[in-house]
Amino acid sequence: MKTSRLFYHLVTALAMAACLTPITAAAQNDNAVRHVAGRIPVLGFSREMSADRPMDANRQPATRSVSPKANPWKLQATLSGAVIHDISFPTALVGYAAAELGQVWKTTNGGKNWAEIMNVGFPYYWYGVKALTASDVVISGFNDSNQEGIIRWSHDGGKTWTSDIVLTTTGWSFRVRFANHKDGLVLDGLATKSPNAAHYTTDGGAQASDWTSVVPDPNGGWFGNEFSLLGNLHARASGITYCDSSDGGATWTCRPSIDSVFDGPVFFKNDKAGWVGGGEISPNVEGWVHQTTDGGKTWSGRTLDDPWPIREIRFLTSKIGWAAGGNYSTNVGGMYFSRNGGKTWSLDLSTGAEMDACDSKLVGTKFQVWCAGYNGSFSGVVYTLKGIAAE
Repeated sequence: MKTSRLFYHLVTALAMAACLTPITAAAQNDNAVRHVAGRIPVLGFSREMSADRPMDANRQPATRSVSPKANPWKLQATLSGAVIHDISFPTALVGYAAAELGQVWKTTNGGKNWAEIMNVGFPYYWYGVKALTASDVVISGFNDSNQEGIIRWSHDGGKTWTSDIVLTTTGWSFRVRFANHKDGLVLDGLATKSPNAAHYTTDGGAQASDWTSVVPDPNGGWFGNEFSLLGNLHARASGITYCDSSDGGATWTCRPSIDSVFDGPVFFKNDKAGWVGGGEISPNVEGWVHQTTDGGKTWSGRTLDDPWPIREIRFLTSKIGWAAGGNYSTNVGGMYFSRNGGKTWSLDLSTGAEMDACDSKLVGTKFQVWCAGYNGSFSGVVYTLKGIAAE
């Protein structure tokens, strides 16, 4: 199994370098430069998530040194051949990870050990996982052979799964999130023949007929993998454009991206405190974060400018949080930390891996945080941080 995976990784990496199909989402001008956020998927024939924008003249000096007051992150596990794009911990002990090439992993001891509970291989790519309980789990992604965006359910902790529930036949679905057991949302990261779609359910999403598809922005391009869905059904997503929905994804209003280049991950702790991140791997390798304190009516400039793209944002409170990311092909990545709501940041940990997903859980009176991603050898990494007080 491991030998065939390594062979496949080598072949697909070579194919990726030779067979990129760009996706543009901005008007050309005389000073335009192709800015590339990333290439999706990592393993296989990839497409660029990109836009033509002017070079940004307002770049800040990047923060590169680990803070002397850095939090004590610990590498818990390395998962061979797992390009992890999402994690979900319904309890402090039980967690799930979704990865490319049809992989799902599970831990029952808080992330110390992981077992591969699904491996359906190519052409499946899982980009999202949400565990509503330790037993009820939904995964999302796409079938690269027919451009179907799909989800699957398990109600026994990953022992058995439903067949594919097809949400779209013209796009690549990314993450799935549920505000409760009934209201769920899946966003397509990019589409192949039509504008990106959002798929929402109000009755649990057990079958395809339970989902309704809408187009957030007819003129929009790709979205980042992380979007926000609050318990009051207020959703936000961003990439080429920034889109807002107050009804769980049924209707949307959109505007240009918060950053002058483009955005990526979006995280709102509540209806006031929110953040967008972003970044590029070409022509520069860098990332950024913007913050809002009024629900997105106004946004700051870049409060973080760092030497790798930001892929995930996770705040425990309106003040304490992290911005994670990286670029696996240049072996850079890690987590930045803020204790003042994202006004300022310090480098918490340099992992050398592209950190793509984080989750957190209140354990007693303190939080445990997990962040996961993958390195240049296409192995998954899981880091954890325990005992964070909710200041």
